[in-house]
Amino acid sequence: MHPNKINLTTLLSTASFLTLASSVGAYAQPAAQMQTGQAASSELPEQVLVTGSLIRGAAAVGVPVTNLSSQDFAMTGAITASDLFRTIPQFNVNPGPVSTQGNNRQRGVRVNLRNLDSQNAVRSLMLVDGMRYPTQSEELSVIDPSILPSSAIERVDLLLDGASATYGSDAIGGVINIILKRNFDGAMVEAGFKSGRGGHAEYLASGTWGRTWDGGQVTLSYQWIDASPAHGNNFSKLTLDYTPWGLDNRTPLGSSTPGTVSTGNQIGLSMPDPNNPGATIPNPNYPGNLGTNCQNCYGIPKGTGFDWQPGPGGIGPTLPGSAPTLNWATLSGPSNAGTNGTRNVFNPFTIVDYSAATQYTGGAITVDQRLTKDISFYGSGFYGMRRSQILINDQSNQLVWAVPTWNPYYPTGAPSNLRVGYHMGIEKPTIGSAYELGQRYQFGLNIALPSDWAAQVYFSHTKDKNYNTEDPRRQSLNRAAVSAALGWTLPATPAQGTAPAIATWTKPATMPYLNLFCDPLLYKCNSDATLDYIFRFDEVQCQRDGHQSRRPAVRSAWRYGQDGRWRQLHQLQLAPPADEREFSQLIRQHGPRPEESPGLGRVHPAEYSGLQRSEFAAGAAALGLGILLAS
Repeated sequence: MHPNKINLTTLLSTASFLTLASSVGAYAQPAAQMQTGQAASSELPEQVLVTGSLIRGAAAVGVPVTNLSSQDFAMTGAITASDLFRTIPQFNVNPGPVSTQGNNRQRGVRVNLRNLDSQNAVRSLMLVDGMRYPTQSEELSVIDPSILPSSAIERVDLLLDGASATYGSDAIGGVINIILKRNFDGAMVEAGFKSGRGGHAEYLASGTWGRTWDGGQVTLSYQWIDASPAHGNNFSKLTLDYTPWGLDNRTPLGSSTPGTVSTGNQIGLSMPDPNNPGATIPNPNYPGNLGTNCQNCYGIPKGTGFDWQPGPGGIGPTLPGSAPTLNWATLSGPSNAGTNGTRNVFNPFTIVDYSAATQYTGGAITVDQRLTKDISFYGSGFYGMRRSQILINDQSNQLVWAVPTWNPYYPTGAPSNLRVGYHMGIEKPTIGSAYELGQRYQFGLNIALPSDWAAQVYFSHTKDKNYNTEDPRRQSLNRAAVSAALGWTLPATPAQGTAPAIATWTKPATMPYLNLFCDPLLYKCNSDATLDYIFRFDEVQCQRDGHQSRRPAVRSAWRYGQDGRWRQLHQLQLAPPADEREFSQLIRQHGPRPEESPGLGRVHPAEYSGLQRSEFAAGAAALGLGILLAS
């Protein structure tokens, strides 16, 4: 499988020359690092930054600025800058890398000032040393300060009441200005540990080293964080069964292990017919495909089945009724019917993660050096990389499927209209991975001019890039392929508009049949080839500078044990990896368009003809010349 990548790159390059200011006027952002006065050569270059004011060195009047320092990290126990914002009531900080935040595929921590930011627009501004930092995530609509190493932060200035008059319309909500450490003399090492429910634990290690000398300084910071996932089975309220609170059980019948069998469509609870006294009609509030409502369901006994074996032909059983795992007389008996008919329905969140495993590494450097009495050099840079992995509750894995009688595993003596609810995530879990990369470097000269004027020449380059594999086009079940793997023949589709006609099709003759009458907790019910067939397999073509390359495909085997833990059996990389440089990626997906499968209604195959862009890049670059004058 070639994973589709959702890759978003934000580039920001800025250069400015001949920025002039009087001793009482300054440019609030790039002039953050400007020196003041005619300091002696033995002094360190002075860095002055005032948040919320265009006047260099003067506190903003009438503008409430909240300051957070390294002591606040220690007092609150916050590991990242985003966690620190939870202590400020004006901020709405999302829970972070948790499964309940479905559109947080980069698994960051969104900081939302007064909850004004939307899914596609940011109304607050984040600065680093007074310079704008681009918005993050694939929608360019997230502010996440945790991409910076907290060990490199000297303080955080918060302007909480809007600053559009000073910073422009992107600061309607307010401003977050993160100031990096400078003039640190000595060394400091920190280590920490936090634990939580469900196996969640965070480990932290960081170090800061700095040295000052006559006319200069250098400060280096590094931080490493590793967080283990929290498993969903440790959170009783992470469920679709709301009966403990007097509500309904909305767990889908497809979340069954082993499977739940019904004769035809699932029949739910009934209610009196208001138009026909003495008669009943289906109760729309309690359908048969949810919870324990099904009245014609039968639970496959635990321990049913056997390990898949290739057999003499190499593809396992193929003849109708040649490998039944149970007979209808047993399956329809009292021990598997009635209230026992839905006993295999389980909470799908118990086999996935509540929070992701994350790994972060980042560092920063600041440098200042006085070159002459009137000229000093300054520079800074930082790098932050956060990676995450999480087992996802992919609803497409929860099947309710009609099985043809010629399937070799069809129960002996059963009626011809059996449907099976079955959770494919036990055999092939959906694993989402992502990363967020942020980096910047900048350098420049501060120049003291005659008559108490000052100039600054600087260059800055900022990049924020993210990637995730939780696109719904990847790893989702190909529903048409499931029909074919069970043995159905999909009907032909006539041509429509520019879409060509598609002939009838079935599974390849060399493909083993799909077995849903088996307990995947105890047996390997299906071959790897069958599982690969029913999950999407896309051909990825990457166009880069006129050349084509292939994305890596990684095939993994996992087994969910009775102890409630996933174990990876093996991992095979099918193609050499491509580098991670920015490029346009085009994905060509071949296969049938949505078809009507026998007895299944409308299904939506994951593969279809056509060309689709699934990796996006966005960026901005600026080269500017500015002059500020003040009396």
